[in-house]
Amino acid sequence: MILTIILVGITVIFLGVNVYKQREVLLTYDWQFHLLPLVLAFILFSLTLFMGSIVWGFVLNAISKKLSYKKHIYYYIISNLAKRIPGTIWYVASRTQMYFDEGIAISRTTLASGLEVAFIALAGVLTALLFSTEIIIRYHLSPIIFAIIFLAGFIVLQPKFIKWFLKLLKIEELNIDYKLVLFGLLSYIIIWILGGLLLYEIGNIVYPIPYNQIGYIIGCWVLVGTLSYLFLFSPTNFGITELGISLLLSSIVPFSIAVIIAIAARILIIIFEIFWAGLFFGINQLRRSN
Repeated sequence: MILTIILVGITVIFLGVNVYKQREVLLTYDWQFHLLPLVLAFILFSLTLFMGSIVWGFVLNAISKKLSYKKHIYYYIISNLAKRIPGTIWYVASRTQMYFDEGIAISRTTLASGLEVAFIALAGVLTALLFSTEIIIRYHLSPIIFAIIFLAGFIVLQPKFIKWFLKLLKIEELNIDYKLVLFGLLSYIIIWILGGLLLYEIGNIVYPIPYNQIGYIIGCWVLVGTLSYLFLFSPTNFGITELGISLLLSSIVPFSIAVIIAIAARILIIIFEIFWAGLFFGINQLRRSN
C-alpha cells in the first residue's frame, strides 16, 4: 500500500505540474465529445478481451482437462477485474480458485498463467519491432531491456524448458508443442495491435488524431505495455503506464491533452471490464436461479 501510494503520488505530482504549465491549452481548447470513437473503442476492447479469453482457454485445455470455452471466457472476464487490485497475486489467485473448483490443480492454472505472461511479453517485443523502432531510436531506449524480456519469454516458451519445469514440479508430461507456442504468439501480436487501435480511438473521443499517426500510437501502446511487465510483481503499475503514454503521445498532441487521453484510457478500460464482468455474472446468476 505504501509503495502504491508513493508511485501514484509521484505520477500525480509530475503530471499535475506539467499539465498546470499548459493549463492555457486545456482552458482554450474547444472541447467536443465524439461518440463514434467511443463505440469503436468499446468494440476494439471487446475483441481484445474475447481473443485473450480464447487463447487462455486454448492454453489451459492443452495442459489440463478440457473445459468448455463458455466457462473459460466467463472465468477469464471475471478474474480480469482482479488485475485492478494492487498486487499480481490476486489476479492469479482468483483464477486458480475458480479452476480448482472445476477440479483443475492449482499448479496447472499457475503454469498456464505463466505461459500467458510469456506469450504477452514475447509478442510485445516482436510487435514493438514492427511499430516502436522509431520511438526507441528517438528516446535512446536501451535495447538491452527488450533483449532481456525477449530472451526470458523465448526460454520460457520452449517446449523442452516447459517439460523440464513440469518434471521439477512433479507434473506428468503434457502435450505442449510449437503449434501451441505459435498460436499464442500470433494471437497476442494481434491483441497488441488491437490495443494500440483502442488507444487511438480513445484519443479521438476528445482530440482528432490523423490517420497517419495510427502506427505511432500502436508503437506507444506496445512499448509502454511491454515495459510495464518489468513491474509485474510490483504492487501496481498504476501511474507508470499513464506516465509513459503521456510522454510518448506528447510528441503528436499537446502534453496536457496527452495526459487526458492516458487517464481516459485507464478509466474507460476499467468501465468496459466492469460492463462485461457484470453482464456475464448477471447471466450466470440467472441461469443458476432457473
